[in-house]
Amino acid sequence: MRLSGESVCSSGSSRCNRPSRGLSKAPMARSAKSRENKSSSSNNGKVYGVVGVVALSCYLNGLTGDFVHDDIPAVTQNKDVLGLSPLSHVFRNDFWGTAMSDINSHKSYRPLTTLTF
Repeated sequence: MRLSGESVCSSGSSRCNRPSRGLSKAPMARSAKSRENKSSSSNNGKVYGVVGVVALSCYLNGLTGDFVHDDIPAVTQNKDVLGLSPLSHVFRNDFWGTAMSDINSHKSYRPLTTLTF
């Protein structure tokens, strides 16, 4: 069994197959590939950046708008959102701030959404 870097010689032979000590093409090929990967990853970053800016610009007008439809009861009149009830109630109440055990509860359990308001 040969170890890496050992020469391969037959006994008594003047010619041996030894690993070359000069420059090989493999490192250059790797180098070119790494440059190519860096260039494509920077292009990907630019594409993602442009997509992100376009997506954000689509929703910018929503930051200055008024509440509409069900936003008023869900956000401006919800004690869980306003911080007027203990934090534990967010996990016991429905999206609208009504206890899940209440007969009038909508049964829409969304605590993570409520916490983001």
